[in-house]
Amino acid sequence: MNHRRTILKWMVGMPVLCTLSAVSTGLAGRADQGKRSSRTPGSVNTSEEAATLVLSLASLAAEAGTFGVGGALIENKTGRIIKTMRNNVVQRLDNNAGINSGKLYTFDPTAHGERQLVSWYFENVKALDLPPPHELTVITSLDPCSMCAGSLLAAGFNVAIVADDEYAGTNWNKQTDFRRYPGKIASGLAAKFGYYAISGIRGYSGAPQIIFNRLKIASETARKCETTFTRSVDSVRSRSSASGLPPSRLKDPFLLPENSPLKQQWKTKFKHAFMLKLENYRQPTTKLRNILEAELKSAKNAKNAVALIDNFGNLLGLETDHFETSPIDTAFMRLTQNYAKTRFQLMNHEDTAELLEQHMTSPRYGTFVFLYAQDPDDALTLKDLGAYGSTMEGVIPVNEPSNFQFFLPPQKGSVAGLKQLISTMPPFYRELVNINPQQVKS
Repeated sequence: MNHRRTILKWMVGMPVLCTLSAVSTGLAGRADQGKRSSRTPGSVNTSEEAATLVLSLASLAAEAGTFGVGGALIENKTGRIIKTMRNNVVQRLDNNAGINSGKLYTFDPTAHGERQLVSWYFENVKALDLPPPHELTVITSLDPCSMCAGSLLAAGFNVAIVADDEYAGTNWNKQTDFRRYPGKIASGLAAKFGYYAISGIRGYSGAPQIIFNRLKIASETARKCETTFTRSVDSVRSRSSASGLPPSRLKDPFLLPENSPLKQQWKTKFKHAFMLKLENYRQPTTKLRNILEAELKSAKNAKNAVALIDNFGNLLGLETDHFETSPIDTAFMRLTQNYAKTRFQLMNHEDTAELLEQHMTSPRYGTFVFLYAQDPDDALTLKDLGAYGSTMEGVIPVNEPSNFQFFLPPQKGSVAGLKQLISTMPPFYRELVNINPQQVKS
């Protein structure tokens, strides 16, 4: 696969909802799977129909001006379509957004279709009386990234994949035993992931319980799942507002008056914002550790806390795990989501757009500081490392000292094990982003 296309997958992911009526119009074609059985509206009966469904979602994403990847949550017993998503990492700003009106802008770096399907499920499982995750399959048009793979694995879903991704996909080297990953992660992926057979190209490989695993997808459908994404790359890239100004062009938000609408709204969202200012943004202090420890102690069932420091040394935000909401709602996920969404909201209004542009930029220019390094044998760690890669949107400008730091080693496992996990991840993370966790120096 083209490296540029895959790099940009993580620069801007994708989701949004799709009605079943719109989905059903995209289910034409079945490849070589024999006589078509009668289909209940809102369901799929073959792997070709499933692939065509996620392809239609990917096409909708491309037509909306973002990158073309789609996913669907399917009930194994019936083929019922429970939910569909397309990636939605970037959205278009309103026409009244001032300097960047109408432009594409980062909304949520974690908003890939598969991750959003997981989050949607846990938000709605009780109200809609949904089947348990092991009775469902998430079908995706492209091999999931590490964030999505970790999310799906932690949640317990089965996963079916149409097209390969040799640069950022979980199965980047096409060895579906996943033996390069740590033990629990490897066994989990092998037990839950399946890669559909494609006529004339490959046979089925993966878990035996995946829905439609004995059927084939037409080679043209699989090819379109890949090319729909690649053809969207240049147009989206040329129209994107990028990730923000470099630090040399920014003003320190700490110096804004307290009645500044930017500062007021930011502090409303993040209660710890501007409580601490470090002399060096890459040298966290004991004061920051104390704040993280106090917040973790007060949080319910949380295992970790994470802070974001901007390049001026300001504490901009802090989050803890929130597992009562979802099993994938980790501190880092919450922090990067809330930072991006708050930034988008402020950029999306003429009263704050110019201030935001001048004072807030991509978190790749700051420092994420964890209280604990993550457990290397936990699917949530794979998820967070993947989300970190998506947040960085490519090469990190300064990696020494790292903008990924921690005060304390993992509560389970070791720092060496964490770095070993990173070394097994797809090339995007270990080569381009170069994830480099470092312990805070005393």
